[in-house]
Amino acid sequence: MEDATLALRALEEELRANPTAFEFFQAVMLLERLRPDLSLPGRSGDPAEEVVRFSTHRSISFPPSEIRALEMRDGEPARMSVNFMGLIGPQGVLPHHYTQLASDRPRGKDAAFGDFLDLFHHRIISLFNRAWRKNRFWTGGPGDDDPLKEHALDLVGMGLAGARSELPFSEDALVYYSGLVASPRKGAVVLEQLLADYFDVPVEVEQFVGGWYGLPRYDQCELGEENGASSRLGIGAVVGDEVWDQQSGVRLRIGPLTRDRYESFLPMGENYQTLRALTRYFGNDEHDFEVQLVLASAEVPGFVLGEDSLPTPLGWTTWIRTRVSADDADDTILRL
Repeated sequence: MEDATLALRALEEELRANPTAFEFFQAVMLLERLRPDLSLPGRSGDPAEEVVRFSTHRSISFPPSEIRALEMRDGEPARMSVNFMGLIGPQGVLPHHYTQLASDRPRGKDAAFGDFLDLFHHRIISLFNRAWRKNRFWTGGPGDDDPLKEHALDLVGMGLAGARSELPFSEDALVYYSGLVASPRKGAVVLEQLLADYFDVPVEVEQFVGGWYGLPRYDQCELGEENGASSRLGIGAVVGDEVWDQQSGVRLRIGPLTRDRYESFLPMGENYQTLRALTRYFGNDEHDFEVQLVLASAEVPGFVLGEDSLPTPLGWTTWIRTRVSADDADDTILRL
């Protein structure tokens, strides 16, 4: 965030010093980001509340650039004079003598004619800017309506703000991965790509990881009960209160990791809840997920009581070893 702010300030200084070097649309988008408290051009009923006020250069000289001049004052909308899209000027639609009239009259301290035409210029150029941006969704600025983003969130089932308010990750991630998440064909390879790209770590998905699942009381078999499917041998009778299911479990193998990244995926780490939410949302609660964290062999710490400055939860970051091993530590498996 700090780097982005510094970059924005550097662009502001360049825009102030040499506005003619910027393309028109790029300069307008930059002004929007510099003044997010003001409305976008052509979006407010009062032009004084918009981020920039447009006018056309009152001359028929050859236009060397799209922008003729830019005046930026603190606390006020910027004023931009352009060399195109005007009633008068180098590319004006009115006869040239109107341009000459607007250029000559200010010498007699009468700029009313040119200022009157600028009322129309501001509206025309504002609409031109809106038309250019309408189908260029990547140009959306602060405060700008972004219907494409809303449609992308609709596709992944998060169109309502309340539905995504509790997510432990940015809604922009859902928009970015909406093509993967919205697809009805969600395979292991797609999940690998999503998690590997989001967390920037190696990910491997292992399917059909079996596990024991508890049976509700009414499905358990007990002596003396009335006849039913769960009490008939060869049909539904089960010995015990759990059954083995080979196809419902999915294991995510993440790593090899450095120790810092490894600990970030533990339940008390910063990435655990995000990993859990992304995975369960992708799987639509149709599978049980677990994560196998792999710590690189060179990162496996020795263990001496009282000598480790980092926390050492038993079973997660503690290994009893008498010698250095070339194998990565992959015995940490957590339910998601």
